[in-house]
Amino acid sequence: MPTINLRGAQKNYGVNSANAVSDLDLEIRDGEFMCLLGPSGCGKTTTLRMIAGLENLSGGEIRVGDRVIDSVTEGIFVPPEKM
Repeated sequence: MPTINLRGAQKNYGVNSANAVSDLDLEIRDGEFMCLLGPSGCGKTTTLRMIAGLENLSGGEIRVGDRVIDSVTEGIFVPPEKM
């Protein structure tokens, strides 16, 4: 499986709402096992939904291998059925 990279990933659900995920950098390399742990409401599910393509980013970028699948600055969003 190719490397999954999140760079500056952010997600908020409204103009005046708190960020569900703020400026997350994460790299998951081929063969690695990854687990998200944390208290309720810290952004675990939102992070997984962003990686799966079920949530658009509010900021930052996600790459799978060399392919950008979500980037706010580049205006790219690849839905899960196109990955």
